[in-house]
Amino acid sequence: MTTSTARRTPGPVTSLRRSPHRSPGRSADGPSDVDALMAGTRPSRLDGLDLARGLAVLGMVVAHLGPPHPGFDWARPDSWAAVVDGRSAVLFALCAGISLTLMTRPREDVDGTAPDDLVVHRRRVLVRAVALFVLGAPLTALDTPVQVILPTYAVCFVATIPLLRARTRTVAGVAATALLIGPVCTAVGRSVLHDASDPLVHGVLLGAYPGTTWWGVVLVGLAVGRLPLRDTRVRLLLLAGGVTAAVAGYGGGVLARAALGLPADDTGVTGSVAAGSAATGPADGGAAGDAAGSTGVTGGAGAGPLPDAGPHLVPQGGGTIEHPGIDWAGLTSVQPHAGSTPEVLGALGVALAVLALSLLVTRRTGVVLAPLRAVGALALTVYAAHILVYAVLDAVGRDEWHTGWTATVLVVVGAGLVATPWRRWLGTGPLERVVRRASRSLDGPGPRCRPH
Repeated sequence: MTTSTARRTPGPVTSLRRSPHRSPGRSADGPSDVDALMAGTRPSRLDGLDLARGLAVLGMVVAHLGPPHPGFDWARPDSWAAVVDGRSAVLFALCAGISLTLMTRPREDVDGTAPDDLVVHRRRVLVRAVALFVLGAPLTALDTPVQVILPTYAVCFVATIPLLRARTRTVAGVAATALLIGPVCTAVGRSVLHDASDPLVHGVLLGAYPGTTWWGVVLVGLAVGRLPLRDTRVRLLLLAGGVTAAVAGYGGGVLARAALGLPADDTGVTGSVAAGSAATGPADGGAAGDAAGSTGVTGGAGAGPLPDAGPHLVPQGGGTIEHPGIDWAGLTSVQPHAGSTPEVLGALGVALAVLALSLLVTRRTGVVLAPLRAVGALALTVYAAHILVYAVLDAVGRDEWHTGWTATVLVVVGAGLVATPWRRWLGTGPLERVVRRASRSLDGPGPRCRPH
């Protein structure tokens, strides 16, 4: 070969790798989807998603372990902690839906000829759901006022399996239907199954996290996860959409109650739902959540039967069981954990806005928010740990922690101090590792991808 031989023209993959310019999808969060596919792997973690998940789990810690507080009022700083009631759990569920998309979306090799097997993804999600349900059972058996969200997660994950690769418009349509009819199904279910004693059945069907409605939240996350979340324009659109949904949900609920002549503050709900944790039950997923809406059932720990809040329909089903009235007025409530369409839509809007802001600020905050992102990466472990702390504090029998912030601050700070080095040096959290290995226990040998 002579020195005059023409220089070899680089192929498309080589030239893309040598390009000094940033690829279109690349951001400070990590390599772009294009970069990852060239390497035959999935895109790296979204730090903004970890940040949002960290805010969600710490918000639930505050709602459960924090002192009792009145309903949110801008003029009363002692009520500001109420902002996390209910909304933290919705953000948690939204992030779970996004993670489902990131874990199960198709992956192609460099030549684009080997897509992932859908059957494998469905099996992994199913086993993951079983693992979450099994993990939720002992946490529920601790019999704390905290209503554990994991069984509802498990049911929602199983229900989502047929839609993992469905068209986005189909996913959006099913999500909207679940958010519209889910509260009605829950209201009727509370009337028919008001005496259900099994805590898992009660939690999934009647409690603060009724499966039908929360399935809609997870499906919204499934659809959002399909968006190019590394694109700044998409993040801004998510922020605008979240603000719009929050205004439409909360504002629409207030207007609907005014049109029906119902009290705007919905005192029948705030007595047990917005009263915080401890004395009257946790505001975010505790037994107080069982009284989502004025359903006539018993409220949180220490709370009596809820007063009537509007017109009722008494079913004439016959038989020997006397059914309580169905609280149709509760379907317009905007109080945390009311479970109505306006309340869930409003909380979902807040969750979308928080997610968008988390994605926007992560690239500029560096190590400042690293502890929050670490907590988000170990969210399942932190969630389970705070329920164990609640159980220990109840077993000790000391009442002063119910009225102060000591326990909350210790758990929040401790979570950040433990999660940060754990995430850096050990990677996946202990419970996350158990669930991940369980979901892959039926897989054969093959490449592994980084979890989301």
